[in-house]
Formats: sequence, C-alpha cells, structure tokens
Amino acid sequence: MRCGTVRVPRDYVRPDGPSFALSVVVIQSEQKSELPDPVVYINGGPGEPITVYAGAQAKTPYALGRDLVLIDQRGTGDSEPRICPTMDRKLLDVTLSLAEGGVSAADARRAAFDTCRREALSRGIDLSNFGTRVTADDFESVRRALNIARWNLYGESYGTDVAMTLAALHPTTVRSMVLDSIYPPDAPRPLRAKSVAAARKAFFALCDSDPNCFAVSGGLARAYDEAKAQLAREPLILTRPSGSNSTNERFVLTASAFELVVANLLYYRNAYPTIPLVITWAKNGTPEPLASVTAKLYETALTRQVATNAAVECRDRPHFRDATPASDDIFARTELSGLCDTWAPLGPPLLIPAASTVPTLILAGAIDPVAEPHESRGIGQIIGSNAQWIEFPEVGHNVRAFSPCAVRIVADFIAQPESRLDGSCALYPLPLQFMKAPRQQ
Repeated sequence: MRCGTVRVPRDYVRPDGPSFALSVVVIQSEQKSELPDPVVYINGGPGEPITVYAGAQAKTPYALGRDLVLIDQRGTGDSEPRICPTMDRKLLDVTLSLAEGGVSAADARRAAFDTCRREALSRGIDLSNFGTRVTADDFESVRRALNIARWNLYGESYGTDVAMTLAALHPTTVRSMVLDSIYPPDAPRPLRAKSVAAARKAFFALCDSDPNCFAVSGGLARAYDEAKAQLAREPLILTRPSGSNSTNERFVLTASAFELVVANLLYYRNAYPTIPLVITWAKNGTPEPLASVTAKLYETALTRQVATNAAVECRDRPHFRDATPASDDIFARTELSGLCDTWAPLGPPLLIPAASTVPTLILAGAIDPVAEPHESRGIGQIIGSNAQWIEFPEVGHNVRAFSPCAVRIVADFIAQPESRLDGSCALYPLPLQFMKAPRQQ
C-alpha cells in the first residue's frame, strides 16, 4: 500500500486559494501487473470513511491485475476538514431521539444542527464547498495527481452518485463503471418509506418460503404488525450492554424505533437470520437481546460523520429544504427534512450520464431498503445501451459485499467491459442459515 495525501482547492472557483488535504491509499495488485487502469472504489454515506478499511478492501480484489485507489471524501475519515469535530455523536443521538418520542426532540435536533453549523462557520469553513459536484472535482484532482490516464469507477450506495457525475463530466477518463446499489439522484427521499416497505415485503415473502425462518401462523408480516402494536402500547426500555460506545445508558424502543431497527437490518444480508428473532423479541417484550442488536447498529452508525453527511445532502437534495414532516413517517422525520434551509445554498444538480459511452454495470438487490430495483433499472435505461443491469433476488444493499456471484461478475466485467455478461448465477444465491423459530401458541 502507498498512503499519503493529495491537496485540493477548497473552492474550485479559486483554484489557487486555500486547500484541503485528502487521504489517499493505493493498494497494489497482488499480480503486480502492467495493467494501467486502476479501480477507484467510491464508498457510500455521504460521510463514511474508507481508507481505514484498506486492509479489508484488499482481501477481495475488484479486478485481477489492477491497483485499487481509496479516497476519503472531503470532510470524511482522515481527509480535511472536520466540520464540527466534537458533535457527530450528539447529532446522531438527537436524530435517534426522534424515534424515541418526546415533544422537544425535533427542537433539540434543530438546535444541535444549528450549533454545528455556527461552529463550522466560526472556524472559517464555507459550507458551500461541499456537495457531489465538489466531490467529483476532488476525485478528478486525485486522478491527475496520481498521473492516472483512465480508471474504472466502482460506486456503492451514495458513491454511485459520485461515479455517475464523474462519468458525465469526464467520460474519456473512465474505462468502465460499476454502480452497486444506486442511491437515486433524482428521487425525493422522504418517500424512502415506500422503498423500505417494498424491501420488508420482499424479505417477509422470502422468509415465508423457508420453513426454517418463521413457523408461526400468519407469517412474519403478521408478527411484525403485532410487534409494532405491542410497542405502541408499551415501549421497551433497553439497557445498553457494558462496553457500548453510546452516551446514553438506556434506549426507548418505540414502534417507530422498531421500524428503523428492522429497516437497517435489511441492508445486510448477513443480518437476515436475525430479523425474525428481532421481531419475535419485540412482540414478546424480551429486552436483553434487543439491546445487543440496537447497540451494534448504533456502533455502525457512529462510523458516519453526520455533519459531513448534512453538508453534502443539503447541497444536493432540494427536498431537504421542505418543512419537517408532521406525519408519523419516521424515515422522513429522521432524515434532513427541515434542516437544510439555513445550512448552505443549494448546489448544482447531480448528473446521470445519459446515452453514455462508458460501459456500465448496475447491481440491484431485490431487498434493498434504499431503492427498489425498478429505480436503478430506470437509471440504466437513461444511461443507455452501454448499461447492463442485474438483479439479485435475496440481497439488500451493497450487493457485491454479500454475493460471491457478484464478485465474479464484477471481475469479469472490469476485465472485459464491452462484453455481455452471464448473470445467471444471481438466481442461485447461497442459502440463508435461518435458525428455526420455536412454534408459539
């Protein structure tokens, strides 16, 4: 590995002005091949680090014989700047408090985000120097600094927006592009409840088809509804396990918080055997194992730099300037709606490379709570005849991470991006190891 920094302009309108240092890792191919076009992995979030995971990224190469480039996006991981470095945990906690209930939760959250914004401005950070167009400019600056003529883009989740913008702005520098679990650039995310409901329905159908998943009359969907009703009547008080990084010793599992827990578990195929148990524990009022599950999800959420997430999303997504939803849609209320109107001016729109000349592979999980498969298929139709789209029926978000079939398909595609792929292995996923649930009366 080669580890270092690349300095980029804070403001691309003033390229000779002050700069930020971006953390960059280049992982040399084990084959030490002469193939000149590396893979650059563009991770999700926004606000998720990547260079800290360089060792894990090196274990399963995206393409044999090609180096891998990892870049901590501006304001993320080891890249400058930290927007309000002491407040990410606070911003996460006040967001989660919306799910726990309380009349002042929304006001407390607004106050925390306003405090973060004021702190950033007091430190000379211009919050208009964020957004996907800026991130794409940063990646282009790194490409030039590393003297890479062309590279292969691998975008995952939010990284798909950066990849598509790069392919639209700099098509001659892109040899191929993989879009894994697209975060639609043009979809209003308060409608996320619809994609979560579709993913949940797909998972419940999968579970009902497996006798080892949930052997209770009415199936898992009925148990889920009964668990929500039980928590609406009597929320569970969960005590965080010792050693948890949470600042709060207790967590109130309301019906809304339960919806968020199940939705987040749908991201990860390796968590699927846990979901029927979580629903059963919630329905029966069993707090101890639920406390362990929620603590692990909290630990995962802590990896995201929430302030950077807000800085990017508020520049990118016009609908986050709308008022905070008054409905019981917990997914809309815990996103950024109602917080972005004072954060920063709206930035330039995200781009889809229409009728692109760049060979593109799109991977879609049928149980993805971020976007339904038809959404990414529609984006593939906009990209045009150079796009290939493959659906994976028993996978959620981040397809390649949970599908050996996808690992093989991606490697084949990057090796020969002009060729038509055989995606038939997607129809035969590895079996899920459900623990047979005990029958209940």
